[in-house]
Amino acid sequence: MRRQLMLVMLMCGSVLWMSKSPANAQTNYVAVNYDKIIPASKKYVGVPYQWGGTTAKGFDCSGLIYHVYSSLGIDVPRTTAEMYRMGVSVKKEDLRVGDLVFFDTDGNGVSHAGIYIGNGKFIHSSSSKGVIISSLDDPYYWGKTYIGAKRVLAYRLQPGRFQDIPTSFWAFNEIRTLSEDELMIGYADSYFKPNEPITRAEVASYLGEYLQLDLSDRSAIFKDVSSDHWAIGAINAMQKKGFLTGSNGNFRPEDNLTRAQLAVILTRVFQLKPPATHRSFTDVPPTFWAYKEIQALAASGITTGYEDGTFRPNDTVSRAQFAVFLYRSIHK
Repeated sequence: MRRQLMLVMLMCGSVLWMSKSPANAQTNYVAVNYDKIIPASKKYVGVPYQWGGTTAKGFDCSGLIYHVYSSLGIDVPRTTAEMYRMGVSVKKEDLRVGDLVFFDTDGNGVSHAGIYIGNGKFIHSSSSKGVIISSLDDPYYWGKTYIGAKRVLAYRLQPGRFQDIPTSFWAFNEIRTLSEDELMIGYADSYFKPNEPITRAEVASYLGEYLQLDLSDRSAIFKDVSSDHWAIGAINAMQKKGFLTGSNGNFRPEDNLTRAQLAVILTRVFQLKPPATHRSFTDVPPTFWAYKEIQALAASGITTGYEDGTFRPNDTVSRAQFAVFLYRSIHK
């Protein structure tokens, strides 16, 4: 055991070079979507440990953090020791997704690190098992060696609150709940960007995480989703379940989702049943390709359509609208 602990310290804390400056000034990174952190990390579960490794061929503990954060446009140093000297300290009870958690595995100071992913869990590259998800409160090892956490992301407000979502906002309660449940985290500087359209890749990642699917498959199922894509694990997991499909071998991950497409996805995921009495939408005739799914969505109370009697099936879905659809689907 002593030899293994020494290896953790050597492999995770002794790489002496760093490539980017610390992420202390995230105010310049408002465009960074923190919702990508979990799927971009979980897709590497099972990758083996490699001393000095920073690629999907193998990671050391700081190499995994460095790789994931760099891929999302978040600057962090390369070594565990440098990471521990950045950001601000965070109490264990105040941890949020994306905080870095640190461990003293040999009694000589910080020697191991991981990314907090919510619900008391963190993802890290262990010298014995490679990239895995562990519990911070593991009484046999990690709970005993935990020494603290650092916040390197720009969270300006408390969970559930965003600078662009006032309490009067029409979807405030739904967005707040999903944020507090760590399903929709938002962007840097505590922005939610409610009017931004939501993409197919983002929907795959939210639903894949909600369903607690295995997001580690990085195989090339779709021609336009490479193994480097942040959401490949979520996209593959949703495809395997039959919840999401592509066309002509492509998934079109960056395409914006329409209301009709979302109706189909939610009907599959939440197993919505068709109604006994159909609701009339003036722009959704019985011959419409997603008619049954839209009717199931309406019957469940997840959607009511618009006041003018339309459903607007071809309109793109905004982030706020998706939050409401998802919240109602979960709590139906």
